[in-house]
Amino acid sequence: MTLPSRALALPVLAVALAAVPAEAGPRDFAIYVTRLGGDPEAAQPYIEKFLAYLEQAIGWPRGSASGKFLTTRKEALAYIDSAAPGLGLLEPSLYLELRRSHGLEPLVQVVSKDLVSERLHLVVKDPSIRTLSDLKGKRLWTTLADAPVYLSRIVLDGRVDAASHFELKAIGQAMKGVRGVLRGEADATLLDEEQLRAAQKLDGGAQLRSVYDSQPLPPMPVVAFGKSLKEEERRRLARALLEMCGTPKGAEVCREMHITRFAPVQGQAFLAAQKRYEQK
Repeated sequence: MTLPSRALALPVLAVALAAVPAEAGPRDFAIYVTRLGGDPEAAQPYIEKFLAYLEQAIGWPRGSASGKFLTTRKEALAYIDSAAPGLGLLEPSLYLELRRSHGLEPLVQVVSKDLVSERLHLVVKDPSIRTLSDLKGKRLWTTLADAPVYLSRIVLDGRVDAASHFELKAIGQAMKGVRGVLRGEADATLLDEEQLRAAQKLDGGAQLRSVYDSQPLPPMPVVAFGKSLKEEERRRLARALLEMCGTPKGAEVCREMHITRFAPVQGQAFLAAQKRYEQK
């Protein structure tokens, strides 16, 4: 799929992962997923479908769960701090940022080529840029501009301090970064493998290449915030999610959410990421 056609899929993600405005509680979700973008209002019926499935599978009262889809880190932090939801489906960058302060516990992790980037590549067009060092003071457009610690310590493996090494600009979608580099408005952008292959098929895209490849990135978790949701309910929720995409009703919801399946937590992957993120 090319990047333009991928852009057409953005409303589908909105449909899949958006939110119902509601007061937060222990069974309510903060959903912050960025790879395909999204429109919260268009997605409302689909998040209701997701929550209705969980309520039935777990035995929660009908209408007892709600969710909110957040499109930026700023919105996500504001909602989490003001509404105190009990659950979240979060980008790994936000999970690592809030893990200690909000007592986050991963319950399961998301398996999805559409939502989860396994690695990121630092992509340029200028032939004179050959290394990470050559990008000192250069313009980097990325969805991770507002997460410089994650960008520095996880994506770039501590090799540079992103906030001081680059001139960072936050973008909402990878496609905008590609266009910026192709037009000369940006010097570099971050793309995963699929995005890079698609970008190289665009007009002028054959000149795009990676000057740095990240290590494998941490998984995307579904988390519990603190102890607001009782331990038994956590276990039932995790079990329901693990089984969800393999059931007739759940499979349809998973397809709409671009989720292949939910998987057990890879504890070592999270621990390794936490160690790198929290290093001084």
